[in-house]
Amino acid sequence: MVHGGLYHKDSMGTKETLGRGSVQFMTAGTGVRHEEFNHEDKPLRFIQTWIVPRSRGLKPNYGSSHGCEDRKNKFQHLVSDVKNNDISTPVEINQDVDAFATELELGKKVEMDLPEGRMAYLLCVEGGVKINGQHLTKYDACEITGTGGKIEIEATGVEETETGEVAHVLMFSMQAEKGAGRSDL
Repeated sequence: MVHGGLYHKDSMGTKETLGRGSVQFMTAGTGVRHEEFNHEDKPLRFIQTWIVPRSRGLKPNYGSSHGCEDRKNKFQHLVSDVKNNDISTPVEINQDVDAFATELELGKKVEMDLPEGRMAYLLCVEGGVKINGQHLTKYDACEITGTGGKIEIEATGVEETETGEVAHVLMFSMQAEKGAGRSDL
């Protein structure tokens, strides 16, 4: 997720500037060179997440998706498993992971049912939210493990952004692993 202007260049011949809400993916596979830098004078914020693919030796690949108009007060499904033929998302990767984003106006809520056997990782990027009764503020994150169930996210604080005053949340859902997640809390 990008806030500002991130410039990307790689050995596959891709050159691109990404703006707010853009999603960029890269499969390094058998090898790739790339560089990224802030294309503007104002500060840049972006979230970089590394997801290990299910197999090695994949062909190098790059892609991106632009725009965040489909996530105001609802979840936008951004990333899915390339092997999942039941859904089409802007980014498909070689792993059983789904990624969602939402930008909530103050007091607005979204819900998602986390299927049994799945776990989730949530990150509050901007503003503040209440997740199933627990408060998170900007840059806080939480893990949801267990037997599945409803996840309710409500905006309790908002920030002025290019898309209005919102709380911004990213959520990753993946296969639950026995012993995964923190057990010290």
